[in-house]
Amino acid sequence: MYTKKLVDNLTTGQSKLLSQKRKNSFNQYSNLAEKNFKRIGLFDYQTPEYRAYNKEYIKNKKGLDELIITKMTDNLNNEAEIMAYLDKFTEPLVEKGNKGLGAKYTSMVDAFYNTGLFIKAPAGKEFKVPVEIFYLLEKDNPFLIDNNLIVAEEGSKLTVVIDYEMEVEDFEAFHNGLTRVIVEANAVLNIIKVQRFNDQSVNFDSNFSIISNQGEVNWIPIELGAKTSITNNENLLAEDGSKANISSVYFADGERKMDLAYKMNHQGRHSFSEIETKGVLKDRAKKVFRGDLYFQKGSSQASGAESEEVLMLDKTVVSDSIPALFSEEDNVEGEHAVSAGQIDQNRLFYLMSRGMNEAEAKRMMIEAAFNPIFDKIPLNELKGSVINDIKTRIRE
Repeated sequence: MYTKKLVDNLTTGQSKLLSQKRKNSFNQYSNLAEKNFKRIGLFDYQTPEYRAYNKEYIKNKKGLDELIITKMTDNLNNEAEIMAYLDKFTEPLVEKGNKGLGAKYTSMVDAFYNTGLFIKAPAGKEFKVPVEIFYLLEKDNPFLIDNNLIVAEEGSKLTVVIDYEMEVEDFEAFHNGLTRVIVEANAVLNIIKVQRFNDQSVNFDSNFSIISNQGEVNWIPIELGAKTSITNNENLLAEDGSKANISSVYFADGERKMDLAYKMNHQGRHSFSEIETKGVLKDRAKKVFRGDLYFQKGSSQASGAESEEVLMLDKTVVSDSIPALFSEEDNVEGEHAVSAGQIDQNRLFYLMSRGMNEAEAKRMMIEAAFNPIFDKIPLNELKGSVINDIKTRIRE
């Protein structure tokens, strides 16, 4: 199914260097074994038949005239520039710690992607309007492999919102995504990713960033859907004063299975990272959270922190948290904390005594926990839509 012939067809009309990268990635993909995810019980997964994706996905271009946005599937005249950026990710950023989805899934994206974008904020430019990317899956477009490269040049500021959603609820969808990010000196890049597929669908998503001197990347992943969702986010704080933050939210109900892997790799002096994760589990949902802080030799006076707060609405859920700290440098600060528990019955009783029913009281408590992260979403319409999705799930 995923053959050299398919790769050859996908290279038709595409730029020469990117076409060759597809072919090289296919060779890697073919030589790698399928990965099993034991902790959530996913074994021998069979990827569905390849399909093209035929919908427009760039939602908003107003106020973004100076921003460079091109589709990775086009015949591009700047492919040498794109390849130079991609070459920075040729080798794994760091071998130690959790491996995320692994090379089988990333090489699959590089070989078979059917959509994706190259986005670049030119040096010194500040964009107050977010870039909105809207990948909608529907019965005629149930298959998505997106290959995204985002670059914030020196001194630029940009926010990118990527929303993965489905039109109806009665079909299976597949997603495998790869987003690579480069943040140059003194640039600030914010990336909000929202995933809300139905409970028949499978979601794989890999994210990597390299941050230069005094650069900053802020990730806000919001995981609300899919029957099985496996994601990873790995950041290389490569130079002095570089910063990376992950502020994530997840809500899993029904029989959903979720595997989240976050990693901060400190190389630069005075680099700073923070992982803040807030989640809710309901019914018979199962979740694994892996968070790594890694201080490499030379990252003197770096600091990192990670925390996860899990609210378990039912005793039948399974929550597995695996925080880890690795250090090769003495003069660093690293801390991690995990909190998991049931609904506070005293608070619940108090709210219900003020006239709320149980579902309304639980909803208010969950919103209160999530709001510090939701407040970082710059689009009120998107924020309201996400909150409504969670409210609906709590009522069910």
